Parts: sequence; structure tokens; C-alpha cells
Amino acid sequence: MLKIKLLFITVALFAFPIASAVADSNSDLQGRTQELNQLRQDINKKKVEKDQLVKEEKKVKKELQRITSSIAGIEKQLKLLQSKIKEAEKNLEYASQQYSEADREKHNFGNKIENEVFLYSRRKLVKYFDYPLEFKMRLLSINDKYDKFNIADNKEKKAQSNMIKYDNAKRTFISLKNKQENLINQNKKLKQEKNELLKTTAGKRVQAEQDIKALNDSAKALQSLINKLMQASKSKKRITSLRSASTERRNNLPWPVDGQIVLNYGKNKHPDLNTNVISNGIKIKARNNAIIKSVDEGEVVFTGEFRSYGKMIIIDHKGVFFSVYGELGNILVSEGQAVSRGANIAKLGSGDNSVLYFEIRQYNVPENPVLWLEEK
Repeated sequence: MLKIKLLFITVALFAFPIASAVADSNSDLQGRTQELNQLRQDINKKKVEKDQLVKEEKKVKKELQRITSSIAGIEKQLKLLQSKIKEAEKNLEYASQQYSEADREKHNFGNKIENEVFLYSRRKLVKYFDYPLEFKMRLLSINDKYDKFNIADNKEKKAQSNMIKYDNAKRTFISLKNKQENLINQNKKLKQEKNELLKTTAGKRVQAEQDIKALNDSAKALQSLINKLMQASKSKKRITSLRSASTERRNNLPWPVDGQIVLNYGKNKHPDLNTNVISNGIKIKARNNAIIKSVDEGEVVFTGEFRSYGKMIIIDHKGVFFSVYGELGNILVSEGQAVSRGANIAKLGSGDNSVLYFEIRQYNVPENPVLWLEEK
């Protein structure tokens, strides 16, 4: 069972006409008023902390939007650079082919010119005057091949220049691409860090708000339930005065279970927020599957699941006071059943579920259970 910390915040403790029932009601009312004022201060402090968390959330979300936009822009530039790299590679491949082709042509014409010049020189010395037309034709052929050789040479130089240009362009684009990839990796890492920060701010705030809201709702619902039970009890039972009941039972009730108190009555530090919340009862850590006993004789007026209290039992002790037992594993009694002092009424669970939540309420005003229980 997911355990929600039962730190109940009650904001209307003074709506009950107990002044006529107790001689020291003024001092009790003053104490309750001070408690309420402290609670209001704690609530105001919590609101300030919540506002700070909201501002931090907005700031982180704004930074996340900027980082996300930056990543999108860089990814767009990366696509463009990748396209330019492919274009440069294609142009470099074409220039390389042109260079190879021009080089072959150049060497081909160079070899032919060399052979024809050699033949022309030999025949010119021997038979120039016998075949003047042949020598003129050979000379024209040599000049034509020189022209083609020069064309191939220029083509080779141009292709070589293009190769250098496109290779440099490719290197430049690759360098820019690497820089952009490093930048996008940095931004993604920063985005991950901001998302983690957002989880620890927004998530912590939301969870704390949900816990406190659930606890407030549970406390209000429990108080409303006990109000109804008290009204029903008044019609058939005489209510003993608060002073006499307190005097009779102070440090006189048996413990509902043996164990150690892990949550005190009254003001407690909230585990997630830097503020205090009020607990109307105590929590007792006991052994696994421990038996829960009624602290006094009375009538079981409620059994069952009740919000964040989990499985719960409420016992009306002759209209004098109510005892509340929450976070139970198994309930052993039923509504309307009369129980004696020390009677077995429930069992706890095991592990984290072996903790009892225990309250004592008199005229629906929560009392410190430790003042009612026997001193250990």
C-alpha cells in the first residue's frame, strides 16, 4: 500500500461549543488560537515557497524552449551542410574524372607528338626536297596535336584546380558539420539537465501539493464524519464533562500496540517542503502483523477504507471521547460491535505497513494521545 504521510492540517478547531463544558476553556481556546495562527504562518510560508518553485519552473521551461529551438535550428543547418558535403563530393568526383581523362589525353597527344617530331626530323634531313607536300602535312599534323595537347593540358589544370576547390569545400563543410554536431550534443546534454531540473522542481512541487491536498481532504472528511457520529451519540448517551474525562484518563489508557513513536502529535517538519504541518495524532512503528487493541471499552462506529488513512476503525467511548486507528492491515471487528478495554480489534501489515496511526478526539478536538496513554 502506498503510504501517504498522515500529517493532518485542521483549520477550524474552534467551531465547537466546549466553553461551557470546561472551566479552563479560555486558556484552551487561546492555545488553539495560537496553534491556528502558527498554522496560517506555515501556510503563508508554504505559498511563498510554492511561488518560488513556479517561477523556477517558468524559467527552466523558457530555457528548454530556447534550447529546443536552438537544436531545431542546428539540425536544419546540419541537413544543409550534409547536402553541401554530398554536392562537394559529387563535384570532386566529377573533377577527378575530368582530370584523369585530360591527363590520359595529354599523355596520348604528347607521345604522338614526340613520335611524329622524331619521324619528321629524320625524313626532313633526307628527302625534304623530294616530298615537300608530305612534310607540310606532317608539320600540320604535329601542330594540330600540339593544339590538342594544350587543350588537354588546360583541361587537366582546370580539373586539378576544381579538385582542390571542391576538396577544400568538402573539408570546410565537414569541419562546420563537426562543430554543429558538437554544439547540438552540448545542447542536448543541457536539455537533459534542464529536464532533470524540471522534474526535481515541478515534480517535487506537484507531489507535495498533491500530498498536502490529500491530507487536508482526509482531515476535513474525518472531522465531518466524527461530527456526524457525535451528533448520533448525543441522542442516546450523556456526554461527560471534558475536565472530568481528561482527569480520569490522563496517563491511564493502555497503548494500542507496543512500539516506537515515529511521528509526534502537533507540529512536524514536512519531508519535502521547508515548512511545518500539523499532525492530529501519532504514528507507532510496531512489529510485523502486530495486534491492535482498543484503549478503552466502547462501541465501534466506523470500519473500512477511508482516504489516506487506509483501513480505519473509530470507537466511541461512551460519548466521552473517540479513538481512531488508521493504516491497518486487517480489521477484526464490525460496526455496532461493543468492545472491551484491551480487546483485539485489528492487525497491522508487515514491513513499511507495520505502522499504526492513532488519534484521540474529545468533542472532535484532537488531543495529544501521549497524554492519555500510560507512561512507559
